Amino acid sequence: MVRILTGCDGMKNFEINTYNRPVTCSKCGGLMVFAGVGEYRCEDCKYVDYDDYGKVRLYIEQNRGATAAQIEKEIGVSQKSIRSMLRESKIEITAESKTFMKCEVCGTDIRSGRFCNKCETAFHRKLEEEERKNHMARLGKGFGLEHEKLGTGEKRFNRER
Repeated sequence: MVRILTGCDGMKNFEINTYNRPVTCSKCGGLMVFAGVGEYRCEDCKYVDYDDYGKVRLYIEQNRGATAAQIEKEIGVSQKSIRSMLRESKIEITAESKTFMKCEVCGTDIRSGRFCNKCETAFHRKLEEEERKNHMARLGKGFGLEHEKLGTGEKRFNRER
């Protein structure tokens, strides 16, 4: 999973989270190939293993409403990884739960992700507006607005002979 983060200096940083992905087969030593949704299959013996996301997903499917502490105790995936999966909207807190996450902007209770619907919409609108401004600025540097300063077509297109 690659996530692009923008720092306060405007620089884009990349965060890679592999969730302890199995690379070699624990049974035969063969190569593990991604089969989808946190599942990996050995090329040689067809043994199936799971990364942290796959383990958490399977545990939650079998134990609805399990807490992060229970998941960590039972399958060994850290609560930090579980919180990361919640922030990335890979898993979500059940509606029956008494605990929720907080929106990073307004503090509203949310079940997964970083923002509530209202703040996420505002965030994306702001990004779109910035992109629109950047696009208009790029247009002004070419054949667009800069040539309006030159005047009418006859002055602009006169050639010296």
